[in-house]
Amino acid sequence: MHLFRTSAPWALLLLAPCLAADDIVTRGTISVGAGGALQDGDRPSFQQIFQHRKTGYGGIEDFQLTSERKDTVFTFNARAMPGDDNYRLLARFEKTDKAYFEAGYTQYRVWYDGSGGYFRPTGTEFTVFDEDLSVKRSTLWAEVGLHTANHTMVKLRYERLGREGTKSSTFWGDTNLTGTFGGRGIVPTFYALDEVTNVFTFDIGNSALENAAWHVGARYAETTLDNRRHTRRRPQETADRIVTTHDDTKTDLFATHGYYQRQWGEKLSVSAGALITNVDSTIEGSRIYGQTFDPVYDPAYVRRQQRDEGYYDLEGTAELKQTVLNLNAAYAPSKHWSIRPSLRFENLHQESIAEFMETNIGPSPAFVAILEDGEGEHEKKWDEFSEAVEIRHTGLPNLTFSARGEWLQGSGNLEETRLLEHGAIVSIDRDTDTERTSQKYSFTSNWYAQPGLTLAAQYYYKVNQNDYEARRDNTPAGTSNRYPAYLANQDFETHDFNMRMFWRATPTLNLVTRYDVQQSKIHTGGEGLLMADSSKLTSHIVSQAATFSPTARVYLNANVNVTFDQMNTPAIAFVQHGDNNYVNGSLGCGFAAAKKDDFLVDASWFRASNFIDRSEFTQPYGVSMKQQALYLTWVRRESDRLIYTMRYGYITARDGTWVGRNDFNAHVVYGKVQYHF
Repeated sequence: MHLFRTSAPWALLLLAPCLAADDIVTRGTISVGAGGALQDGDRPSFQQIFQHRKTGYGGIEDFQLTSERKDTVFTFNARAMPGDDNYRLLARFEKTDKAYFEAGYTQYRVWYDGSGGYFRPTGTEFTVFDEDLSVKRSTLWAEVGLHTANHTMVKLRYERLGREGTKSSTFWGDTNLTGTFGGRGIVPTFYALDEVTNVFTFDIGNSALENAAWHVGARYAETTLDNRRHTRRRPQETADRIVTTHDDTKTDLFATHGYYQRQWGEKLSVSAGALITNVDSTIEGSRIYGQTFDPVYDPAYVRRQQRDEGYYDLEGTAELKQTVLNLNAAYAPSKHWSIRPSLRFENLHQESIAEFMETNIGPSPAFVAILEDGEGEHEKKWDEFSEAVEIRHTGLPNLTFSARGEWLQGSGNLEETRLLEHGAIVSIDRDTDTERTSQKYSFTSNWYAQPGLTLAAQYYYKVNQNDYEARRDNTPAGTSNRYPAYLANQDFETHDFNMRMFWRATPTLNLVTRYDVQQSKIHTGGEGLLMADSSKLTSHIVSQAATFSPTARVYLNANVNVTFDQMNTPAIAFVQHGDNNYVNGSLGCGFAAAKKDDFLVDASWFRASNFIDRSEFTQPYGVSMKQQALYLTWVRRESDRLIYTMRYGYITARDGTWVGRNDFNAHVVYGKVQYHF
């Protein structure tokens, strides 16, 4: 923050000599805005939905400056909204058709709600940390580009990406404070993130050649992670303890890519491309139990329990090599026909090895710590070929057709080994071959029925088939530990049909209607068993949009979306149907009340009622939620240069899934002054 405040005046001083020149045409815009909320209920839930700080935000919302000479252009853009930690600085100088230089910095904050679950039968819930979580994201970059005499473009760019803060996790801790119902995982967990990525890119290419275009590029990225997940187990019990999982990974990525495109006459165009990627990672981390965040491992830590499994001194390396080749063509044998075939090949090779000290706790009453040296190894090889062809016909009056077929064939091998006590014990020894095939066929048609009326329809069918052969697996047959060796086949099948209509019903009324239906099935075959349906998902989506402008001073627009989404499974006795049905819509109205004044009304709503309470027996599924918002906006154009904006909004949210714990009501106010110069 202090760096930003001290740098901005220097930036303006640098601009001053440029703005003073007589031959420069200068124009720009400055907007100053502020907002805040009066809110009752759950603040983290409100901030996650609204994505603004509840206590208020304000400052320079946007500052844009453009200065032009005969052959140069300078642009400057800035934003400073301290309440939201939202900042931006960008400067770009361009010598027309010669070179340019650009540098900038952006920063913004993303809010999260760290609340956990709610066990309905006993009304059990937990708040074990401040649930007002947020992550600051930032980008710093500089880029230079040069145009050579033959129109070849050379570009160099540096970026530094950062992510720092706390966010929620769906990996919840457990509790036994649920009476006779047994343990439940409802205790909230959060991440503490600290991530930095430095990226260097180089690109050179030319798209101005008479019958050809080419491009070559390289990218190097260095990523450092220092992330932690803090899990509270059994709070308010004698077994209360904290688990900190630390991920300290460093990754180097180097990738090169290129393509060449050639036009052969008027009917044929051919292009080819390649991508080669190498990723090297150093893995470090731990999972340690204790009574504080980020503890040091202690074999006699307080409140230890049997099977408190963890690890420390994790050290390892991982390597990935990927090669992708593709070939594409576009052939137009006649005026109304076009054919677009393509081929793609991918080779992937992954290897990783890690050593660690595995920790565990023995049974009561001694709860003795158990330490074992462990090692894990992993190697994956994968080759994949894919082909596609698209045919399009436009010869019929007001009617077009296209058909596309896609095919994929992949095969690979995965070896996994887990050793204990310096290789004396082999706990996991797997060697699995995988075969994958995929087919997709799609058909599209557009019909221009009459001026102002267009109909479009599309259908596609897709099937993925996966076959697994456990060539070697040391897990005992017929036991629950047999996964994944017992999985022999798994197929995915999808039918999708959608249609869209655009209709200008009257000169003042436009309608857009869309209907989409999709059915997906998963077929699974276990070792020595016949194929059976694992699940069936059916989705119906209907959406309608309308825009009505009865006069030049009034407009209305409305949108509604209805989704009926249901998944059936043979495990219905345990999980019930997996419904995901919801309705959302919006309504907007604008009215030019006077020459200088416009009034806008915007309303939106969302409703989902799919919660199935199975918490007495197993995990509850679905959500029950309702959100509504109403905004009133007044815009006054005081002059061609000066514009005032005032907005008031009322937002409500009702989260029945967690019995109102995340409910809120909020009055939000926002104002802005914009000046053009």
